[in-house]
Amino acid sequence: MKCDHCGVRLLVPAQNGCARWFFPPRVERLQAVARGTDWLKEQPGILRAARQAHFVEATLLYAPIWEYRALVVGWEFGQKTRTVLVPVKEGDQDSLRLELQQEDVKEAQLHERRFYQAATDLEAMGATRPRISGRELALPLLPGEIGPDAFVLEAEGVPTEIGDTGRKVVLAPVSGAYSPDAHLFVLRECTTLLYYPLWSLHYRYRDRRYAVMVDGRNGTVHSGRAPATNVGRLAQLVGLLAALAVIVAVLAHATTASGRTPLPTVAAGVIVSAAALVSAWRFRLQGEVEYHEPLSS
Repeated sequence: MKCDHCGVRLLVPAQNGCARWFFPPRVERLQAVARGTDWLKEQPGILRAARQAHFVEATLLYAPIWEYRALVVGWEFGQKTRTVLVPVKEGDQDSLRLELQQEDVKEAQLHERRFYQAATDLEAMGATRPRISGRELALPLLPGEIGPDAFVLEAEGVPTEIGDTGRKVVLAPVSGAYSPDAHLFVLRECTTLLYYPLWSLHYRYRDRRYAVMVDGRNGTVHSGRAPATNVGRLAQLVGLLAALAVIVAVLAHATTASGRTPLPTVAAGVIVSAAALVSAWRFRLQGEVEYHEPLSS
């Protein structure tokens, strides 16, 4: 920094050994509520009355994520197997055949590699790890930069430990060679805390509190809970039992019409009756619908 008063240049160290940056949210409060409302209306299995619930609370949370970034240089040697198309001649016709060929690996490496690790329990929050490429716009996290209505969650972990883990990850060979002879080195490395915005939405239904977590950057619903409806499941059970009852009745009629009781018919009737009893015994009413977005890479 350069002092505007005296012109002296000052070196300001990062807080607790690492820099802190945050991603400004692209989804505003009302937009996040709209995404949550759409989820309630579109997610299958939710009780019809709960689809009209109104969110009573929308809180912006900043979840910390560790980023380890390093410039990796070096070489990788070895061999790998590759599938290739080989032209062959069979009589007067030319054709192609797949063959496995081994080729030498001699690759020079000069890449910036990144390693990300959540600095808080995202699963307990109902969130998956956000998709971060390292090219998103981020701003330095300074005192007073984030509004008073938002909450910055405390980060867990030590920068040195994250750096050790990240260094092992980025120095892993990537050429695809088996038993590679790799000589990789780190020229420049840094560990940073990134704070990602998440909207935590809450609503009530019959004195119970439910939550929906919405991504503050792209509006994706990370997770949600809602009261479940059992109408469809009950209809499926009734339909299954009715179908099994029809099968049993047909078997009984066939036995009566033939005047004798063949063993295969009895065995089939016992199996169908057992299937009906097991289906009815294992059926349970569903209390809630719980949704989680598939884990990101």
